[in-house]
Amino acid sequence: MKNEARIDGITVGGQPSAHELAGGRFATVINIRKADEAGNNTAELLAGTDVAYTAVPWTIDTVTIDDITRIRAAADASDGPVLIH
Repeated sequence: MKNEARIDGITVGGQPSAHELAGGRFATVINIRKADEAGNNTAELLAGTDVAYTAVPWTIDTVTIDDITRIRAAADASDGPVLIH
C-alpha cells in the first residue's frame, strides 16, 4: 500500500488494493476519502466480508472535530487490526 505506516498500532496508507484487503489483515477499515474520488472503491471491495467498514470523508479544508471523533470511535470499537486510508 502506498505510504503505509503504523502509528500507535493503527495502519495508515493510501488506497488499498483488493489483494491488500484480502486475507483478514484488517478487522476494521476506515475510509477518509471523499466518495467521488477516482479509485475510491473500498466499500465495494469489502462488501460481503466480515471487515467492519466506516466512511468518514474529509479533506484538510473540511475536517471537523466530529470527523475525528467518529474515526476514533470506529478504531476503538475494532476487535483487531485497523486501517485508516
